[in-house]
Amino acid sequence: MEEILIISLVALGIVIGFIAGLLGIGGGFILVPVFNSLFRSMGIPLDISIKMAVGTSLFTVFLTSVVSAYKHYLRGNILWRCSLVLGIFGVVGSLIGLKISMEYLSGDLHKRLFGILLILISIYGIYTIKRKILRSIETTYSTIDYRKLFVIGISVGIVSSIFGIGGGIITIPILIYLLKFPIRIAIGISSGMMVLTSLIGIIGYMAVPCPTYRHLLNIGYVSIVVGLIVGFAAMISSRYGAVATYKVKSRTLKYILYSILMLIGIWETFVS
Repeated sequence: MEEILIISLVALGIVIGFIAGLLGIGGGFILVPVFNSLFRSMGIPLDISIKMAVGTSLFTVFLTSVVSAYKHYLRGNILWRCSLVLGIFGVVGSLIGLKISMEYLSGDLHKRLFGILLILISIYGIYTIKRKILRSIETTYSTIDYRKLFVIGISVGIVSSIFGIGGGIITIPILIYLLKFPIRIAIGISSGMMVLTSLIGIIGYMAVPCPTYRHLLNIGYVSIVVGLIVGFAAMISSRYGAVATYKVKSRTLKYILYSILMLIGIWETFVS
């Protein structure tokens, strides 16, 4: 790999890790379009590049999720039983999502659906900031409805596997609003779940036959070298993002993030 490309991937990992630590999300929704553009620039066809972007994003999300889950475990923010239930049923959803992605989505449709997802996430994110919903909800859960966890796990697993996101940006609000978990507990549970769902997603994308690109060191639809470079940089920078959550107001950063997501979503859906 060229030195400039390696430096760019390290910089991407630093940004993703900081955002992941700051906002408690995996960052896959940023990685997928960036990876897809990178692979397309290398001459890889869209039908292959978008799936490789998803698989490599899941690989990166897995690395950052392991670190995030460990940190939340040390702080006592993870209810492992909930994470395991979500993770196990999320695995089922991941397998369904993998089948949908590989057999029913063309490269162009896959890309446009991802763009639509980004637009919806950005609209929802801006709405929650304006209403200060996440800050206002600090209710305490009493009993855990595992039937709801079953539905949440499968749904998030499907979305995660198709679009290469860890699922935290979807899971966290659902756990807060539907099951009344405090914000930090919801983030911890989501982190534990993402370890399992992203891992199964990785295995699935690795197992599907794909042309070999030596400069990417890909196994199936996962580029090991790209995933490792971005993932390790993100693992290092995520701790600083986590520290920043206690020292810096993240409201402005969230506005910037969701605005960027909106622009990327519009580009992926209607322009590129």
